[in-house]
Amino acid sequence: MKLNKSIINFVWLVGSSVAIKGVGVVRESIIAAEVGNTMEFATFNTLRSLVDFFLAFVIGVPIIESMLVPKYAHEYMEDNTMSFQPIWNQTLMLTRYLFALALCLLFATSFFKTGDINVEMIIWVLLFSLYLALSLSNSVLFSLQKATGNFRRYSTQSLLNAIVVLFITFSLISFTGLKAVLLSVVLGIVFSNLLLKRSMHFNFKKDQPINKNHLLNLTDINFYKLISVNHAIFIGFTGRLLISLENDYQINFYQYSFIIISSFMLVIVSNISSIILYRSSTANTSGLLKTIIITFCIAIIANLFLYFLGKQVIHLLYQRGKFTEMDTVNTYNFLKIFLIPYTFFSITQVMIQPFLNKQNESIGTSQIIIKKVGQIIFFSFLLSVIVGVSQSNYKLSVLVLLYSSSILILLYLGFNLRESFRPKFN
Repeated sequence: MKLNKSIINFVWLVGSSVAIKGVGVVRESIIAAEVGNTMEFATFNTLRSLVDFFLAFVIGVPIIESMLVPKYAHEYMEDNTMSFQPIWNQTLMLTRYLFALALCLLFATSFFKTGDINVEMIIWVLLFSLYLALSLSNSVLFSLQKATGNFRRYSTQSLLNAIVVLFITFSLISFTGLKAVLLSVVLGIVFSNLLLKRSMHFNFKKDQPINKNHLLNLTDINFYKLISVNHAIFIGFTGRLLISLENDYQINFYQYSFIIISSFMLVIVSNISSIILYRSSTANTSGLLKTIIITFCIAIIANLFLYFLGKQVIHLLYQRGKFTEMDTVNTYNFLKIFLIPYTFFSITQVMIQPFLNKQNESIGTSQIIIKKVGQIIFFSFLLSVIVGVSQSNYKLSVLVLLYSSSILILLYLGFNLRESFRPKFN
């Protein structure tokens, strides 16, 4: 019975993640039609890249989840009336500090990018800061819900939130421009928080004494593990930060193309391979090799599809309204940059799984390997920054980042998989 439930939860999570990504593609399509490719949108994407990076690797659901689920899951199983109020009080306090920090950082970034601060920019910064601050509370609530074991509700509410954001964006963008994008995510988070708190209202008691072990603590985060497990997304977001240093429209084309590559290569390919990996034992060499080969084949098919039909895909998704044919060509040129590295990343996302699921006697070795993958990523980042600064060409630095990290991680994990399973290979 437990196995059947776990399979249902896994499939539900996979299905909702694909649906959420699909809703995100539709939203970007609406933005492309209404906004197109302008310097205003480039500035907007620069601010968004900072916020998204911070969300993904500092206060996003995966990070907060890694801190809270181990603290709460076991105790909740023993006492499902335990209070979440202390962690919620800490979250509200941190939210205020985060809002102030975001204001300072984003105002400085917007001035660096444009050399000017106007009313529109002030509204953007205020909304971005509010979005970032509220996201912390949303991450905490989602993580607490996951700690209760209610994966289906977690998946359903994540999808519902994405749909609400899409609806508000569609309704307002013609009247308020890019502010609609920010208003939609802020209102979507507020709506999501209300639903999440309502679903767990029995666990929010005012009279619960504070247990410091249940509060957020930075020492609970294994940054190397978080970066390594999500290395494809981390590198994609890092590349967007690098390209934002170009004082032109290139970040727009990066954003449009990254949405497509992350949908095809990271959601479709990775989730299909994850289902295969879930059904096979990673301790079984033939099962792991089969998974890697199938993932490689799927990635190659997706790669070839995007290479030969990428323009048609971009035309179908984006080319309407203010998004021109030339924008399609420029987006396609960026898309081609991603194809080979993200084919490798699709494979490495599978290859890294055995080191996350090793038995206790192999934990020390696995942690070293995970840390080394993180170090490879940081090395690739530093190399790309050096190239970008020395050549004053951050598109080139993105190429260095993508190719160096994907090839080095592939070779390193491949070597360690062979060493790990050497008796079985022989």
